[in-house]
Amino acid sequence: MRTRFVRSILSAILIVAGARVASAAIVADPAYVVGAIPLPIVNAADVAVVGASIAIGQGGFGAGAQSIVRLDPNGGVFTIVSNLNSIGAIVYDAVGDRLLFADNAGELPGATTGDTVYALANPRSIVSPVDAATLTLLPNGSIPAAQAVLALPGGDLLVGDAAGPGSGRVVRISGGVPSDLVTGLDYTSGISLGLAGGELLIGNVDAFFSGTVTRYSLAGVVIAPLASGLGGSYDQAVDADGSLLLTGGFTDDFSSSTVIAIAPDGAIDEIASGFGFSSGLTIDGPSRQVMVLDFGTTRIDTLTPVAALTPGGGGSKECHVESFGGAPVRSSSGKPKNRWECTDGDPACDRDGAANGACVFWVGACMAVADPRVPKCAPVGIDVVTVTSKHLPAAAAAIASAVSAALPATGPTCSGTTIVPVTADGKGRTFVFDASWAGKRRDKDVLSLRCRP
Repeated sequence: MRTRFVRSILSAILIVAGARVASAAIVADPAYVVGAIPLPIVNAADVAVVGASIAIGQGGFGAGAQSIVRLDPNGGVFTIVSNLNSIGAIVYDAVGDRLLFADNAGELPGATTGDTVYALANPRSIVSPVDAATLTLLPNGSIPAAQAVLALPGGDLLVGDAAGPGSGRVVRISGGVPSDLVTGLDYTSGISLGLAGGELLIGNVDAFFSGTVTRYSLAGVVIAPLASGLGGSYDQAVDADGSLLLTGGFTDDFSSSTVIAIAPDGAIDEIASGFGFSSGLTIDGPSRQVMVLDFGTTRIDTLTPVAALTPGGGGSKECHVESFGGAPVRSSSGKPKNRWECTDGDPACDRDGAANGACVFWVGACMAVADPRVPKCAPVGIDVVTVTSKHLPAAAAAIASAVSAALPATGPTCSGTTIVPVTADGKGRTFVFDASWAGKRRDKDVLSLRCRP
């Protein structure tokens, strides 16, 4: 049987991780607020945000045993792809409105598909399982250890083949035709496009589990190393500041798996630890929230950047409750206002991605935030947050319910999100967040959502 990245170089680590997952507590850099999204499934394999929904790979390793599930914001749970064996990656291509994914165990007895890459068109409209065998972009067995997928502007795909020492590669698929873009790798892990779009960042792990990230041109020519000597590498994504976030690393004593950020100049910062084995990773564009899967848990751990939150102002109370989910309008000096604006159909902010007369926002709240943008505010505990809206009372009640599930908060904590459709008439819809502790009001914020036609 061919060597597999997931089942060989990581096997010992997964045993260690499985022994400590239940008691793991995520600790984040002060620039992030920790939260969690409970999952109604077990054995989650990878995660991708699909508009207002979340796609999760799930199931135990085995021939036809894995599938992809879509979690809708209204609570719907739909299996949208079936008959997978060992999911290597799941990503959403918003430009092409397609879900891309890989399977690296097509050689298993009984498997009818695998060792290739797939595409599911219009994934938000699927309500019953589609057999993966009908979705292949290349013949089964074309990419023996398919592990990472990246959609390039223009429609071409890159797929990482984690085939082992010296055999790892990156395959480019253009017009349905595959060709080797990069060769001579080992256990190829993540592939990302740099923020400026002119270079690739390719992760690799050697036989001793030492990770590296190298900068390549779009033609596959080495530019320069970005980072080396990493304690592993599994999945990655580029954030809004151009830093590359990586999962799959471990502390030196193997007591905790980490998430790190590598700045464009190569500086490395550990942004979160306490995972059993941090595996799948994605970054939601509008909210900038980082979503991380931890091996063996039934949740998605979230890391929400403080800099992406919307405070109500700059006073001494403004850090006790702050909203997240969209990008705030900013003043001429760059300070965030308590208003989000979107044009109907703009995928950067309208989560249904369609020009249909309304914008769909995600709205959540973080409490007791240590926010350097409001230095006069010293965060305190919050045990009650009420949310009201004159024009959208049902949405306000749903937001309040999601926030209440995260309370009481005695330290920085984020709630889950709620979808809020706003009519594309250019008028603001206002929500009032009223936070208190032991009956004493601590903060009152207003958030305005506006959708332009």
